[in-house]
Amino acid sequence: MEQHHRIARIIEHWTLPTAAQVVDHVRRARIQLVQMGNFGVEFYSLTDDEEFTSSSGMPLRGAKANLDLAAEVIPQVQEAGAKVVGQLSTTMLYGNHEQRMGLFGDDNWAQLWTDDLLGPAPCASVEECCQRNEDGALRWRSIEGRPHRTYRGCMSNPKWLAVLKAMVSKGIEVGLDGFNATHHYESLCHCEYCVDYARGHLNARLSEAEIQGMFGAADLQQVADVLTPAAACTEELAARLSLVIAQGSDLKRKEAFDEVFIEHGRSLNPELLLAQWNHKYDFRPHDERCLLPQELWARGEDYIWYSQGPSKAITSLSQGYLADMGLPSRFMYAAGGGRAFVINKYDYKRWRIWAGEAMAHHGTALAFHAGPPRLDQEESSNIAPEDYYGPVIRYQRFMFHHEELLHPATAWSQIALVYPKRAEMHKEMECLNALKRLGQHLEDGHWFFDIILDEQLIDRAGDYDTLIVPEVERLSAAEGETLQQFVGDGGHLVFTGNSGHRDVDGVSYDEPLLQAWRTSPSGESIGSVETNGTGGSMHIPDGPWVPETMPIKGIPQEMPIFPMLEEDDFGQRFLVELEQFIGQPWLVTDAPWFVRVRAWRPHDVDAVVIHWINYRQDEEAVIEIPLPVGPLQAECEIPDGFSVDRVEWHYPEMREPVVLEQDVHERQSGATTVRFIIPALIVYGMSVLCLREG
Repeated sequence: MEQHHRIARIIEHWTLPTAAQVVDHVRRARIQLVQMGNFGVEFYSLTDDEEFTSSSGMPLRGAKANLDLAAEVIPQVQEAGAKVVGQLSTTMLYGNHEQRMGLFGDDNWAQLWTDDLLGPAPCASVEECCQRNEDGALRWRSIEGRPHRTYRGCMSNPKWLAVLKAMVSKGIEVGLDGFNATHHYESLCHCEYCVDYARGHLNARLSEAEIQGMFGAADLQQVADVLTPAAACTEELAARLSLVIAQGSDLKRKEAFDEVFIEHGRSLNPELLLAQWNHKYDFRPHDERCLLPQELWARGEDYIWYSQGPSKAITSLSQGYLADMGLPSRFMYAAGGGRAFVINKYDYKRWRIWAGEAMAHHGTALAFHAGPPRLDQEESSNIAPEDYYGPVIRYQRFMFHHEELLHPATAWSQIALVYPKRAEMHKEMECLNALKRLGQHLEDGHWFFDIILDEQLIDRAGDYDTLIVPEVERLSAAEGETLQQFVGDGGHLVFTGNSGHRDVDGVSYDEPLLQAWRTSPSGESIGSVETNGTGGSMHIPDGPWVPETMPIKGIPQEMPIFPMLEEDDFGQRFLVELEQFIGQPWLVTDAPWFVRVRAWRPHDVDAVVIHWINYRQDEEAVIEIPLPVGPLQAECEIPDGFSVDRVEWHYPEMREPVVLEQDVHERQSGATTVRFIIPALIVYGMSVLCLREG
């Protein structure tokens, strides 16, 4: 896997802080990157608004005052040891064009375009580069909690891109080391630039017959609204048009990002750090770039940033709801090629869990963009700044002092769970249900596993003992042959009923791939097993893949969840039959289901590092109050060619590492294991199996 620049310890402030609010944290926690403040159109649209200045992500009134503050704070943060990345909204601006508020004001737009601010104006008014409705009127909406009306700049409009380039230039001028592009999620509008782009995109991807069926005309130059099908269009063709337009929107956003940040920004600073603030709520197969081909996915970005939404900030163990980030983290690591990734959860309490998840999954922490609690919150909500700084700095210092055990490293996993990326790229919204259910069972059973993408199957299959292919319908014939060879070479394949029914373009095979192994289970089994030498296949024809939706305490909307393992006959049978099929997990432990594990092999230390995260907490407390678990018994296989010198237990609250008592055993399979007992798990810890050859 390609090596990327390591970014492990970050802090984020949506609003530009003063040096006193950030520099001490940078020094004490050895922070590598500070993401802070807003330097895009959202900021400039409110810069002189007395009522809503704080909504801009900048603390003062006036563009110059805020940019002067940034120029004062940024070098102090850099001197303390961190790079500084600014947030930059690529689309969102506030105002009211009818009442001449915001950048629509008579003088407000012109005041931006001076030699000492943004330079020459790319157009006479902001109206020239905003999104348009079908009737040509400005597109806007009112958003609860946001000032005035919300308008969007158009990513197809070259004048708008010139606006953004000027803001990038200004950010670099005040000292920023990079940008995270926010609000980068707009679709095509009805302006002339979007319509021209859409015509070219549709002509390149649709047949003449499809165009005729969608619009009643084969010549798109004769179609006024190419974003909307004609009334006589069939549902099938309307869905096809919707997909192709959505794919075009993703491509246009990528083109705009590249032009503004990569081509322009990196022409000014070749080392410019870049990211996009994207959203993948509830690990759904939908986000701002999910329709891009993999070669364009996050191309040119230094770290991956995905918001998971406020629903991932609350644990309700009695309902089986952990709000854990194991599956999203594994996906981001695979899709991003191992580069740094940030999971932003809007979690206002479980900061130690957040940092623990980053260490366990090779991610980056902490992206708490609300900023540390303020002193006034001590009275209003019983949360003090110390409630944040103490645990966060302690965990980030632990990350720094254990860097050689964290990075560089390769995941040590027995199983790969295959992600249906092609289905996601075709807006097949149910495609992840089986993966999420089986992934949750693997987590509950403490199996070591990765996620790989379907298009990585040929290259990565040989890295694992077992592959699980959960309703991955789109597989190529070559990938089917890879799976057959994998089994022939002694691997174990688990696949579900609809896997391999279609080719990569979605065309159904006359006979599904792996047909010889599609036998029916006997008795009460959920899977049927076919052996092939030392390898074999397990076919699960069907399963309860669709989650239930139910209210979760503390979350306003109902959430999709699967049953708790203790109440789930299917989940229990899956774990039993999986072990009967492939043998014991590399790790066997009596840890409860709400403890999650992940294992890695560091490159510079002979060790297996097992990460443990405990999600049990006082759910009624206003701050993070963990409820420790333990002692935890564990038995772990030892990599071939090694023996265990000692087992160490490290955790952030420790006085010093503990050397655990150990016993070496041999399983019936012939594998050598080491047994040890973890005395207690507070929130996060790592058991380090120190290895020696022989």
